[in-house]
Amino acid sequence: MAMYHSWGSQNAWLRQIHGHNPMFVSEALAREHDLSEGDWIWVTSHHGRIRVPVSVMAGVNDRTIWTWNAIGKRKGAWQLDPDAPEAKKGFLLNHLIHELLPPKDDGMRWANSDPVTGQAAWFDLRVKIEKAGADEPAESAPQFDPLPRMNGKGAAPKVVRYGIEWTKQGKGDAS
Repeated sequence: MAMYHSWGSQNAWLRQIHGHNPMFVSEALAREHDLSEGDWIWVTSHHGRIRVPVSVMAGVNDRTIWTWNAIGKRKGAWQLDPDAPEAKKGFLLNHLIHELLPPKDDGMRWANSDPVTGQAAWFDLRVKIEKAGADEPAESAPQFDPLPRMNGKGAAPKVVRYGIEWTKQGKGDAS
């Protein structure tokens, strides 16, 4: 896992090689749903639905899909360009997983977390997958309006060059 939460977006080198996350799907599920590398699927749980890109993977349990929940960003988050890969192809699982378990008989709802570590218990979620329609955009969903730029400097740079102002190249336009 190269990216850890949102912090990886601040590493321009990592963003170039690892700017979005696919949903890894077993070869068996790929055959069953007629999926190929780069296709888009809808993943639906009892809590929500997301559209994500697919990567077919050998060596994973036939009924398992997985990804890392760190790369998807809202357009404009972290001062990234609204068309950054994190915003267009990256996604989060948060839309599928509720932070609380279903209510008990007395109405009490427990946290959906591991009782020993307190970490989110997101490793046992049952989902349904279906191939996205050819007429649907090749973009993760849900999408939200871009966040406004906070520094008042106009549009975000297309190429992130953190620290360029401290180099000889930084004498000119760093965007």
